[in-house]
Amino acid sequence: MRHKKLLFLTLMTFFLTACHRATLEDMAAKTASDYTERYCPTPVEDFQRTDSITFDRGTHTFSYYYTLTGKIDDPAVIEKGEKQILATIIGSLKENTSMKDYKQAGYNFRYVYRSQKNGNVMIDKTFKQKDYK
Repeated sequence: MRHKKLLFLTLMTFFLTACHRATLEDMAAKTASDYTERYCPTPVEDFQRTDSITFDRGTHTFSYYYTLTGKIDDPAVIEKGEKQILATIIGSLKENTSMKDYKQAGYNFRYVYRSQKNGNVMIDKTFKQKDYK
């Protein structure tokens, strides 16, 4: 009888702790939230500042929000260099090993750049698995 009770308690402990394991979605939400709380807004570097990172569970999308400053806070500059900017972003995303699990799971990565001058969105691009594989 004592062995059955011990086995029952062991199994119950296993099942109860298994139910509380963090899912990849939980980890994604925590990663985004923790980064935003600790580091955002970041200091301006290369005429941009990271304002926040969010994660949408419904679409499995990380969204990175930036503010553009200085000489690149100009629609003409962005229009002229947008292809190069997007190529740089996708290159960094492809090389980013810290996001490996999320990329393998097919998560999306959205980048939103706003003007510091007027708050207008200058770039809003979402990369899907087909883009970064």
